[in-house]
Amino acid sequence: MSDSKRIKLNTPGKGNGHNRQKKGNFAKRNFYARNDRFMQPGQRGFLVTCNGRVHDCTRDSYRILNEYADLLYGPAAAPAEPTDAANEKTGEESEEDISVTLQKETEAAGKTKTKEMRFQQVDSGATNCLFIRTTLKEPTELALRVLKDLSDSKKPKSRFILRMVPIEAVCRANLRDLIDTVGGLCDRHFLKEPKTYAIIFNHRLNNELSRDDVIRELAQLITSKNVGNKANLSNPDLAVIVEVIKGLCCIGILPEYYQLRKYNLAEVVTQPQALPKPSSSAAAENTEPTTGTTSSETVQ
Repeated sequence: MSDSKRIKLNTPGKGNGHNRQKKGNFAKRNFYARNDRFMQPGQRGFLVTCNGRVHDCTRDSYRILNEYADLLYGPAAAPAEPTDAANEKTGEESEEDISVTLQKETEAAGKTKTKEMRFQQVDSGATNCLFIRTTLKEPTELALRVLKDLSDSKKPKSRFILRMVPIEAVCRANLRDLIDTVGGLCDRHFLKEPKTYAIIFNHRLNNELSRDDVIRELAQLITSKNVGNKANLSNPDLAVIVEVIKGLCCIGILPEYYQLRKYNLAEVVTQPQALPKPSSSAAAENTEPTTGTTSSETVQ
């Protein structure tokens, strides 16, 4: 075989599988390099579980969150449209070299920052479990408004959402980062007044973080903030939620956790309306014998 034929056979062509594989790997690396699509440490938002209809669950989550966010904080401001640099060129700039013009436009585009959306769904890494990050400082306030409205009205707002748990912080799934993150949150919730608490630990696709170690360390941390803080597993003032998903940990400190059915949108609608508990003075009056009056009148 001549040298010219050898060179021609050994030269990679357009149909060579090696080139296609290299291009595919490059595209895959670029896809995973876009970290804005995935849950990251430092974010806050809502951990939403669904019954398999992920697309419908995402749609309903956006609708509910935007509806109540508009009620509490007002409509979100529309992002400012970027100015067209090409229309603002002067006569002298139009005579510049094309490469210089393109370089200026590229630098201007790099400096322009798009405004972050109020709610944005990102990949949590678990099946049937969504994470919707938010720019709101207090996601718990919004979730409480949603759950209480559902509990009062008994009218469901979604057939696909199961739980909507507000997450105040996301950190890496190791004990050191977890203690540091929860410590900052405890300063706001457990420092001033003594409260009862319960620690709820769940894990998905992670067996490295020990449940016993997490509960023991967090209990010592909460007690160190205020010696009056006591554990109450049946009816706590605040529930410390620790949701571990792969290499990340979602943390929330939630009030009325069991009263609102663990922040389950489906169960809070179906639960019976809780009757108000009589006060201690009214209970004492009921123990006294009365004539000619009913017990309901005595309570009043």
